[in-house]
Amino acid sequence: MSDALNRLRWRCQRGMLELDHILRGFLDTAYPDAAPATQRAFEALLAMADADMLDLIMGRTEARSAEMADLLILLRRHE
Repeated sequence: MSDALNRLRWRCQRGMLELDHILRGFLDTAYPDAAPATQRAFEALLAMADADMLDLIMGRTEARSAEMADLLILLRRHE
C-alpha cells in the first residue's frame, strides 16, 4: 500500500466505530479507482469533525457540492 493510502487509512480512524467501518470500507474498495474529484471530496470529508461527517453520511445535512453529494452516495453503498 502506498504512503498516501496509509495516511488516509490513519485519517479514517475516528472516534466513532461506525465511521471507521464506513470510511475504511470505502477506502479499501472504491477509493483507489475513484475519480480525482471523488478522491478530493473524500479527503475533504476526512477533515471534518466526526459529528458533522456523520450527519452528512446519514443524510441529516446536505452536501454543499456536487462532488460531496456523489461521494455520499458511494459511501452509503459501503455501509
